[in-house]
Amino acid sequence: MREATVTVYNDGMDVSEDVIARWHGAFGGTMMELVGFTVVSASKQLVIAEMPFRPELSQFTGQFHAGALLTLADSAATTLANLHTQVSPATFAPDRFPLTVQLNANSIRNSDTSKLVAESVPVHIGRRTMVVRTDVRDASGRLLATVTNTLVPAGDGGAPPASKQ
Repeated sequence: MREATVTVYNDGMDVSEDVIARWHGAFGGTMMELVGFTVVSASKQLVIAEMPFRPELSQFTGQFHAGALLTLADSAATTLANLHTQVSPATFAPDRFPLTVQLNANSIRNSDTSKLVAESVPVHIGRRTMVVRTDVRDASGRLLATVTNTLVPAGDGGAPPASKQ
């Protein structure tokens, strides 16, 4: 599993802890707050996010519900794609927010670990679509699921993402 440390854009711009803290504030009242989604670090090349285990996120067997794994994966993938569509990490234009139009998940195993960790990386950043792969692991680093998202900007009229890799 990758070490979550300082994260740098290809163009040299850091996604600061202050900006990530503002993102967390914006999660208030949303699904991301409800499930405890937290961005650990973020760049255009890698987003690491976590979700703590809570009984409300489990299935009747006591392990994480598959929907919790998918929520974490989709939220992390969207965070990464959003860095490609916005002008900067500190700004937010709702019409450039990426929406998942296709999601493919492969469940490997499940866990009742203390938290889930998602690592999202870009597979393709194109003019009209973005493809992001996310691996979801348990607290000990075991792979639980691999999820692939295809995303488009919400107001996409064929406009290219705000920046290229």
